[in-house]
Amino acid sequence: MEHQYSLQERRRLHNLAIATMYLEKDVNIGGIIRTANAAAVKEVIIVGRRKFDWTGITSAKGKTPVTRLRTLDEFLEYVDQKSYNLCALEISPNATNIFDFKYPENPVLVVGNEGRGMPEKLLERSELIKLPQYGDVECLNVATSLAIAIYDWIRKNAILPERKIRDYKFI
Repeated sequence: MEHQYSLQERRRLHNLAIATMYLEKDVNIGGIIRTANAAAVKEVIIVGRRKFDWTGITSAKGKTPVTRLRTLDEFLEYVDQKSYNLCALEISPNATNIFDFKYPENPVLVVGNEGRGMPEKLLERSELIKLPQYGDVECLNVATSLAIAIYDWIRKNAILPERKIRDYKFI
């Protein structure tokens, strides 16, 4: 079900959507939704989750447009309806380094399952982006990776002014 938000809400959102594919851990989904809200992402699409514990991100609940879809096919149909351009974060020799990546118009950044990654059918339709790594771990956490990509998009494309700070909080 697609979140319905007002014209006022839409004016304050970046033209960037994000999607998660079959994530299992609430902490990852929670971190992603909170980051999406902080970055004024226009939509979070959660594919494959029936329930979600909002406990850790109550401040973002109701303020972040979230669309929930059950299957990959529903997601791809939704992407086509919205004219989104798929940009998948993926560890692949065919992926473009995020530092060199030029985002298409109307992008949706997609991350896959914490262990299994993304379905091949999705990767075939996506521009692939990789986050370079220099240390010993095999990969970054999915929520961390998406946060990096969201703020990379903002650094390259943002049109909204940064919010003001008062008493060490954004207002």
